Amino acid sequence: MSCPAADIFHQAAKLNRQDPRRKGNVVFLEGKLEVLVSGDIHGHRANLKKILNHAAFAKNPDRRVVLQEIVHGPIDPRTGQDRSVDLLLRAARAKVSHGEQVIFLLANHDVAQATGNEISKNGLGVCKQFEAGVHHAFEDNAADVIAAINDFLLSAPLAIRCPNGVLISHSLPGPSRECDIPEHPYLGDDFRRGGAVYEWTWGRGHGPEHLEKLAAMLGVEFFVVSHVHLETGWRAIGQKAVIVACDNEHACVFRFNSDQPVDTTSLERYVEPVVALNAL
Repeated sequence: MSCPAADIFHQAAKLNRQDPRRKGNVVFLEGKLEVLVSGDIHGHRANLKKILNHAAFAKNPDRRVVLQEIVHGPIDPRTGQDRSVDLLLRAARAKVSHGEQVIFLLANHDVAQATGNEISKNGLGVCKQFEAGVHHAFEDNAADVIAAINDFLLSAPLAIRCPNGVLISHSLPGPSRECDIPEHPYLGDDFRRGGAVYEWTWGRGHGPEHLEKLAAMLGVEFFVVSHVHLETGWRAIGQKAVIVACDNEHACVFRFNSDQPVDTTSLERYVEPVVALNAL
């Protein structure tokens, strides 16, 4: 007998891969849309709930919400488990219900989880903690759910391009690591250091000069990324990029209209604290 949670993850993975807007590993948005970009969530239950409640997809058909790095949250003091699988399942359900409006991005923690690697955080292996949390939640069905989660995580694209020249991705290749996004399905070498998936999910050290060079190479006007833990919730990098984070109480999202240029001299107008989002 199939497991409902596993079925949902597989359905969401299929929607990710068969998205008609997707070319290779990039989703191309078209038309006049409101785009709301969240940063790393890392199991922050209240922030994900706020973002999805605010989305009100049925009432806002032109709204697109970008989600990333939901896995690997704090240990729940009641159960002693990482319960971020609960959040990942809620996000997958949102994708199944509102396929065009929910867009996921592939992130480094997703890659580590799905490829059997490990990330140490506060002295603990977060991938092992996550898997233990899945076993705690799904017991005899855990193996099927883990396989479905891996399928779902690796189905996500690396970037989103908007008509106004904005590119949204989890991270960007670092200096001297410039590379384009592969058009082929992800291969083993792509996940290793120097591979395209690795560089687009793990890249660090982005400064204004490097971003200017990368933007010219890729034909991009502005980057929206995450991958950096920020107590302030957001940070600009020169006038070419903004970082947003959603894994703490100061979480922020970046909202813009896809058909209008981003005013890089006044980025504050696009940044909204998650706590201030209302259900609309």
